Amino acid sequence: MSDIRNEDLKTGTFDTWAVIEAKRAATVNTVQVKVNHKAATRQGIIVEIRRKKFEFKTRSDWKAKEPATSPNPDWDYKAIALHHAGNSYSCAADGAAELWKAETTDISSFGHLSYHYAIDCQGVIYEALDMRFRGAHIEGGNTGVIGIVFLADLSVRGEAEKYGPGAWNVTKKRGVIAGVKEWIGEQKDKVAVVHDEPTEKQLEAVSTLVKTLLQFFDIKTLGGHREFAKTHGTNRACPGVYGMIIADTIRRDFNLVAP
Repeated sequence: MSDIRNEDLKTGTFDTWAVIEAKRAATVNTVQVKVNHKAATRQGIIVEIRRKKFEFKTRSDWKAKEPATSPNPDWDYKAIALHHAGNSYSCAADGAAELWKAETTDISSFGHLSYHYAIDCQGVIYEALDMRFRGAHIEGGNTGVIGIVFLADLSVRGEAEKYGPGAWNVTKKRGVIAGVKEWIGEQKDKVAVVHDEPTEKQLEAVSTLVKTLLQFFDIKTLGGHREFAKTHGTNRACPGVYGMIIADTIRRDFNLVAP
C-alpha cells in the first residue's frame, strides 16, 4: 500500500475481500456491503496510473472549479477521443495554468469542463471532468466516449481552414458570434508560425492512460476529434496533424479501430 497516496483513500469506495472460517454447527453472521462501483473504478484508474510512476492530479489537486451546471451522468465507455487544446495553448506554459484557461472557456460554453483527462507537455495527467459524467468534447456524440486533451497546439498552419467546419457553416448553425469566433480562429491559424510537437513524456503518458482505461472498460474505438466529427456530419481540425499521428499509433499498438 506504500504506493497509494492518503488522499486516494478519502473518497470513493473500494472492492474488498474477506475469508470467513466457521466451526461446525456455528452460526455465521454476514454483513451486506454496498459498493459504489463507479467511484471505485474512478479511484482504481488513478491508483493504477500512479503505480506506473506517472504523476496524476485529481480535480482537487489542481483546484478545479465546481461546474456551473450539473453535468449529465455517463458510463459504459466504448471509445476514446483525442483532442488538442489549440493554437491559444503552448508547451511553453504551465500545464495547470493551461487547464485553468480551458476550464474557464468550457464553463462559459458548457457549464463544465468538456474533457475527462488532460495531459501537459511534461507528461502530467490531470483529471478534468469526473469520468462519471458525460463530456462535451464531440458535437452530437459524447455518450460513451472518453475525452483526452493534450494541453498544446498539435496542428500545423492552415489546418483550421482545411479541416474545420468553416465560418459560414458555423454562423448558420450557431449564430453570428460563433461564426465570427470561427473566422478569427482561421485567420490566426493562417499566420501562426509556432506550433508544438508532442513530447516523449506526453506520448508515454497518453499510452499509459489508454492502457489503463482498457483495463477497466470494453473500449474498441479510438480516434482523433476530426474522425468522430465526420461520423456526426461535422468537420473539425482537432487534434491537429500530430494528434492524428498519435491516434494512428495508439490504434496500432492496442489493436483498436477508428470511429
